[in-house]
Amino acid sequence: MLYTVEAFYNNTGLLAFEERVPEGYDEVLRGIMGWATDQQGWEGYDLTRYQLESLETILGKSIYDPVLLFQMSCSCHA
Repeated sequence: MLYTVEAFYNNTGLLAFEERVPEGYDEVLRGIMGWATDQQGWEGYDLTRYQLESLETILGKSIYDPVLLFQMSCSCHA
């Protein structure tokens, strides 16, 4: 499964940037997101500040900006 953190501008809804989560974090993501079932590859989730902080640790950088909304998408395709 491929996971991508997407950042959108609050005022326009346009994509500001995206960051792909490195492979191999499926179980860690399951805990961060509170998923009870496996992802199907078409889901998208709004991220809380706590979830984003945990994802920043995985990404190895800070991406939070208060003017942005953050979501994570799941995909079966590269």
